[in-house]
Parts: sequence; C-alpha cells; structure tokens
Amino acid sequence: MDATDPLARWREAVHGWRLPERFRSSDEAVRRPPTVVRSISEAQAPSGSRSFAREIEALPAHGTVLDVGCGAGGSSLPLARRAGRIVGVDPEGRLLEALRTSGGRLGVAVETVEGRWPDAADRVGPADVVVCHHVLYGVAELGPFVTALTAHARRRVVVEIPERHPLHALNPLWARFHGLPRPDGPTADDAVGALKRLGVDPEVERWTDVDGWGSYPDLTALADRVRRRLRLPPEETPRVADALLDLGVDPDEPRFPGTEGRTLCTIWWEG
Repeated sequence: MDATDPLARWREAVHGWRLPERFRSSDEAVRRPPTVVRSISEAQAPSGSRSFAREIEALPAHGTVLDVGCGAGGSSLPLARRAGRIVGVDPEGRLLEALRTSGGRLGVAVETVEGRWPDAADRVGPADVVVCHHVLYGVAELGPFVTALTAHARRRVVVEIPERHPLHALNPLWARFHGLPRPDGPTADDAVGALKRLGVDPEVERWTDVDGWGSYPDLTALADRVRRRLRLPPEETPRVADALLDLGVDPDEPRFPGTEGRTLCTIWWEG
C-alpha cells in the first residue's frame, strides 16, 4: 500500500472492517427485520439535516432524484414533495419494494434498479440530484464509485456519512464478547481526502444527529439487534443488554449505540 495515497489509505481502512472468516457464516446480522424496514420506509428528513437542505436547493420542481444505496428510501422519500421522480439503486429487492410502496403512498413516481453501484450505473439515466447516504464506509474502491455518481448528476451530488464509522461504538463489545480488536478508522476527513485525490472539490458541512437510528420498543429489542451484529446466539441477548447499559444506553428510550448526538457530515459537489 502507498501510505501517501489517500485512496489507498481509504481502501486499506475499509478492508480492515472485514470480519474474520469464522464470523461470516450467516447474513442474519446484516438483514434488517421487517419492522425496521417499515419504519425506515416512512422516514422524514432529520431535524437540522444539511444534506436535505443542499439537495432541495439544487432540485428543480418535479426534478429527478437518483438514490444510490437507497435501502427503503430514507435518503430520498423526504424529497418526494418536490421531486417528480425517484430512482433507487440497491442490492436488496425487499428494500426496493418498500421504497416503491412508500413512494406510491406519497404520490411520487418511483423506479428501482436492483444491483450494486457502480455495476448498475449503466442501467440508470442521469438525474438532477444524486444522493448517497450512509454508504461510503462500505465502499473500498472509491474511484469508480464516485466517478459514476458525478457522471449521473446534472446539478449536484450529495453524500452523507457520520464523522466516524457507524459501527465504531460497538468496538468495546467486540472486545468484551470476542476479544477481537476492531479498526479505529477511516473517518469522514479521510473520505474528503480521497475525493480530492479523485479531482472532486467537495464542500463539507457538519451537523448533529439528534435522533440517531431511531428508538427501539425496549432494551431487549435493541439487544437482539446488537447481538446479531456481534454474531452471537440468541441466548446471549440478556448479556448484550447488560453490556449496552454499561455503554450508557438509556433503558427507557434505547437507541443504537453511538448514533444519538453523533456528528454527521454532508459532503457535496457539483455534477
């Protein structure tokens, strides 16, 4: 690895989040339960979001939004009142179905493409605004990914990521239950450095995520979600609940660790 190359450093840091082979036997941990999918599909713009502010100011009335890594639409449905069409790209068909259903309720036209970006880029036309929220920390090869984002944007690309990796707060739990050290980086500043290496001249705005990933009905529900992330069996849920309390989770309004009050970064550039 060339330690002086921001793209190489980013690639190495993202690869560092790969779990050892013994933890990769099931995808149970990374699949959202149906109740979570429904909740996300109805998401509204977070209070104080700089990302949606930058998207709305660049989006013409009845314009087209391309949502890359769209999931169930939390990154684009809040634009439905202004947009004429939302195009969502995601590898999970059930999340795309949730996006289509929610778009129908909101009265906005929705098209979906099942696949990974940038592999699916040639199946998507240009859009006025391209949005990509909470995806970059899973993208090792930023070059082709970002180049395709820019190429599809008539007006603007808006990327949103937390200042630190979204699962960074679980690092103490990996050490507690598995004795496994987890990475400290990359960070949003590393992403900006990599973008500049690609010739992008991004603007960056930081703001506070007051809600985090939303509240869970009770501590047990959150503990079950986290123990899936930790690749632990169901009988470990009570121990995970105790560990979450040690991390400072409020049992009366449990939220995913490290998300409530975190710093989010809106990174945007012209298409």
